Amino acid sequence: MHQVPPARRDVRVIDPDQVCDAAAVLADGAQLQHSAAVLDALGDVHRLSILLALHHAGDLCVSDLAFAVGMSDSAVSHALRLLRAHGMVSAQREGRLVRYRVVGELTTRLLDVVSEGVVGVDVVLHAHGAAGAHGEAVAVVND
Repeated sequence: MHQVPPARRDVRVIDPDQVCDAAAVLADGAQLQHSAAVLDALGDVHRLSILLALHHAGDLCVSDLAFAVGMSDSAVSHALRLLRAHGMVSAQREGRLVRYRVVGELTTRLLDVVSEGVVGVDVVLHAHGAAGAHGEAVAVVND
């Protein structure tokens, strides 16, 4: 049964079943807004770099992250504030040090997809031995 709002019952549609399906997948407006915000945040090369660095290297503080991505500490801090506001990273204080990490299933899944095209198979991740931050095997290049 099609659930058409009373105010729109007189609107003509060509394929009512498909229109009903399209409306059904867009029904959770809050989740749709969250997903759009995550995709928007991933659309900036600096924020994407920060997220990929955290995704693969694990928890990092602002200064280490800034060095890794080639940005200033203040620029990284600003980006991290935005990413925290969107629920994409969290912060954990260790004394005077604050470490950041990627959080959220959607963020992690999207970074996994992006990583397939961005991160080379011959990348050696030193901090995690022969496995990446998420336990995936990382090929080691012998010189």
